Amino acid sequence: MPRAHYIGLGSNLGNRHRFLDDALQKMEVRWGVQAEVSSRYATPPWGMEQGHSDFINQVACYYLQKAPLEVIQDLLEIEHALGRVRDPLSSGYQSRTIDLDILVVEGVTLDDPQLTLPHPRIELRRFVLEPLFELAPALRLRPDGPTVDELLRTCPDHSPLEKLNPVR
Repeated sequence: MPRAHYIGLGSNLGNRHRFLDDALQKMEVRWGVQAEVSSRYATPPWGMEQGHSDFINQVACYYLQKAPLEVIQDLLEIEHALGRVRDPLSSGYQSRTIDLDILVVEGVTLDDPQLTLPHPRIELRRFVLEPLFELAPALRLRPDGPTVDELLRTCPDHSPLEKLNPVR
């Protein structure tokens, strides 16, 4: 039975909207399903020094039968195809053409060296919670945990977000 996979997308280099569009298209072709997508948000770079370009962030939901570890491999391949370069010597966040993260897989928790589900920092990131709220306000990241709506209302991140006009 397919499970909802919520994928966070972000870009702060080059034509950011184009990178998001291309990533969505590549995921849809690879998995053979169309996504439900949130609005896009312009957000300041989170956890990065001053001087980096703002991000465009979005969340997409795909209903897939694939295991999360297979999905993360697909996402890494798509990032690579879209020019994502990971500096193995860097200890912090970096600017990037595209960033694809599995945020939540409905009903799944996972603690693997390759992937932790739900994503361990969702509660701290308004740029993730706001678009996730558009798609699934009643979703619980953990069975006994608060809903996305509750997490958004209590999020300590007060960074400004600018909701952008739909582009898709």
